Amino acid sequence: LNLLFHRVRQAFEAQKSFVADAAHELRSPLAALKLQVQGLRRAADDTAREVAISRLNAGIDRATRLVEQLLVLARQQSTSAVGAKVVPIDLTIVAQLALADVAGVALSRQIDLGLVEADQGRVLGQEEALRILIRNLLDNAIKYTPVGGTVNLAIRCRDGQARLSVDDSGPGI
Repeated sequence: LNLLFHRVRQAFEAQKSFVADAAHELRSPLAALKLQVQGLRRAADDTAREVAISRLNAGIDRATRLVEQLLVLARQQSTSAVGAKVVPIDLTIVAQLALADVAGVALSRQIDLGLVEADQGRVLGQEEALRILIRNLLDNAIKYTPVGGTVNLAIRCRDGQARLSVDDSGPGI
């Protein structure tokens, strides 16, 4: 019973933390969208209006992506709070699912996305959390790779250790 109460308390803390984080993270994009709408209203001609509409659409896309990320985070926090179990996971399958998640974005930017090496390997973990991690790595690589570039994911297993890497043709850090 005490363990159950502890898990419920953790779930409430995670929810409270998520709400505070979400409110903080959403303030800036919403303020930016409001400014972009004002710019659209002030546009003097069709060219300026098209530029303003393009910026507004890009801002909405960024805000949508942020909301999606916050929802994924909330799901992950609630899963962790209730004590999700660590199990053996086929890393290649999870990587293929993450690649499928981002394939549309890569295609729209004409980025060559692929799994260049896929040694069979199992790791202990939480499948959904691992998928989120790989998807975030791929999202960042796609975001910072120039149009027409490449993003490659590789899984190499040596001496019982699995190594996942994401390489891209972006400018680097």
